[in-house]
Amino acid sequence: MRMILTFSARRGFLLGVLGLVPSVGWSQPRPQPTPPPDDEPISEATVVGSSARAMARIPGATTVLSEREMQRTQPMSANEALRRVPGVYVRDEEGMGLRPNISIRGMDPTRSRRVLILEDGIPISLAPYSEPEMYYNPPVERMGRIEVIRGSGNVLFGPSTVGGVINYVTPAPPLRETLTLRTVTGDRGFFMGQLTYGNRVGNAGFVVSALRRQGEGFRRMGFEVTDLYAKVILQLGARQELMFRLGAYNESSASTYLGLTQSMFERDPRQNPVPNDLFTVQRFSAAVAHTWTPSSALQLRTIAYGYTTTRDWDFQRYDRSPQPNPSVPLDQQLSGPPLLYDRIVGDQSTPGGAIFLRDESLSSDRAYQVFGVEPRLRARFRTGPFRHDLDVGGRVLHENSVVRVLLGRGARSRSGELATEQERNGTAIAAFVQERLFITERLNLVPGVRVESYFSDIVQRRDQGVDLDRRSNSQLVEVIPGVSASYQWPAVTLFGGMHRGYAPPRILPTINSSARDQLLAAEESVNYEAGARLSVGSWLRAESTGFLMDFSNETVQVSGEDTEFASIGKTRHAGVEAAVQLDFGRALRWPTSVFLGLRYTFVDARVVGDRTFADGARRPVDGNLVPYSVPHTMMTTVGFETPWGLTAQASWMYVSRHYTDVDNRAVPSADGLFGPISSFQTVDLAARYTHRRTGLGVSLTVKNLQGYFTDSRGIPNVYIASRSPAGIFPGGFGQTMLGLQWTH
Repeated sequence: MRMILTFSARRGFLLGVLGLVPSVGWSQPRPQPTPPPDDEPISEATVVGSSARAMARIPGATTVLSEREMQRTQPMSANEALRRVPGVYVRDEEGMGLRPNISIRGMDPTRSRRVLILEDGIPISLAPYSEPEMYYNPPVERMGRIEVIRGSGNVLFGPSTVGGVINYVTPAPPLRETLTLRTVTGDRGFFMGQLTYGNRVGNAGFVVSALRRQGEGFRRMGFEVTDLYAKVILQLGARQELMFRLGAYNESSASTYLGLTQSMFERDPRQNPVPNDLFTVQRFSAAVAHTWTPSSALQLRTIAYGYTTTRDWDFQRYDRSPQPNPSVPLDQQLSGPPLLYDRIVGDQSTPGGAIFLRDESLSSDRAYQVFGVEPRLRARFRTGPFRHDLDVGGRVLHENSVVRVLLGRGARSRSGELATEQERNGTAIAAFVQERLFITERLNLVPGVRVESYFSDIVQRRDQGVDLDRRSNSQLVEVIPGVSASYQWPAVTLFGGMHRGYAPPRILPTINSSARDQLLAAEESVNYEAGARLSVGSWLRAESTGFLMDFSNETVQVSGEDTEFASIGKTRHAGVEAAVQLDFGRALRWPTSVFLGLRYTFVDARVVGDRTFADGARRPVDGNLVPYSVPHTMMTTVGFETPWGLTAQASWMYVSRHYTDVDNRAVPSADGLFGPISSFQTVDLAARYTHRRTGLGVSLTVKNLQGYFTDSRGIPNVYIASRSPAGIFPGGFGQTMLGLQWTH
């Protein structure tokens, strides 16, 4: 199982965590429950916990973005919030955070496929085993906090143990009736409205949320998002608890795969060459969890969940150069008239500088169903002088996906001739066992092992317009061991560990006009880390971690649209990540909090040895940087928070120059597909005031302050955020937002 997470009663115990401390919540008798040792507040599903004591006992690099920190920052999306985590780099795409591209420790960020992303401990990717890409990002407005684990102890998680784990934690039901109304308006027609209501009735508590977000987007790519969510927690006596969750999400946006050419970016980075493209997502989810605690030394938690995702993307087909007209006889195509195009955008005088838009469309329609059951048993016992925490768990998961590609006869067509149809079915059975051995109360050793098995069946019913009945199936079984350790003093914790990293073979959805997906090989690595964590009172938190990841086979972006990704074999990722959080106000016992935050990450991720790629050419890539691995990222935050409700802060972020392909091409190509991404900096401002007696609040935020400055032509001061999926995607557009909130 990936991880069976726990709900506690009103005051829960330290909840499950990476390799060392998979502690769980303990339901206590009502009406006066006894707080457990780690005093983890409220009932919620976590993988880390939020108390200082819980964090100190984790033998690996972890970060928790608390609700308080997110209220200070007022992020537009989870993408923006995650940029505050050392070791994490988030590549921008459309600017509004609708689709996350998250990298941990220099790994490929595309669709966050290397990162296990959970919501309340439940996976939320399209298909966790066969297609773990993220096309859905829960709205940050309904998150209570975000937990990030990078490193040791990944035997508790799966199927992928290569990267890290991100868990979006939604708040538990409030202890009393609470109604919150919130609205935000901003540049380019941005609007967000949210209603949240919660209450506790007898032994039951509930919270419901309805949210609407919409706007024109930074590149004239309008979007509309509706999100509905409900959570109910029911106490069944002193030792049992039930949790129910329901969610519905709908998105419609003018998002596109197609980026800009170099000349188009330089002329006007705000343009959208394909306004007819349309992206829609519909997602429905449900979960039920039962927690039984027969004694203080034993707990069983079982969670069952299911979700469906429909992801349709209609986009206009295009060419990078003029193509022959297929209606002309073959022997006359070279001399005859070229293919007629709907539009031509860009610079035709430069080879590769223009995009030739066909009067045709391609619809990539996908439907996914995922159902899983995950039990987890937690036991505490002693053998002689040693204390043990034992975790045993498993997972049974089934995923089904139906993929259809339709070729339309017009640029605005939303249907057409069926070109490809494929159905994929997969069943996963996983199990793990992990023990936390207390050699002393300060020294802990945590060995563990995970076994993943996956059975897949693929039926190809149609390919390139030809009916088929082709079936293939496969089976894999992998053993994933790991070990970690920690030594704890009152203020300092030393930790370290190693584990096998493994990501199963997967299917990468097409990002071009060819309508063909890519089958990616499994990725394997051995990961090491060692670090220290410091906590002094409530005014100082610091952490520094060194890491090394040796890949025997890594998949990276190697070129442009037609051969987007390839397995390049051996790579090595090494680096250091560090964070310091100081509160001078608390240190000096002032009534006002004055805080300073510093976060820095250094990553040296390189290819080991030259490679022969699919085109048969052997390329000298030994020592080249892994694409989209950013050597240096840094963030500084300064601000204050008064006892009478005023909070303000300023943030500065720096991202160093990095490469976008395995050849590390230093000269940008005219089509925008290749070349480096220059270093860039961003500045954000945020202020918030809450009148505590009335519950009324007002906020003002400025995102990407530098984006409001323009050159002599009136072009905004933006940067190249990505050259993927298919060309230049700008980032750093300025956005100002005014918010109002009332809580009663």
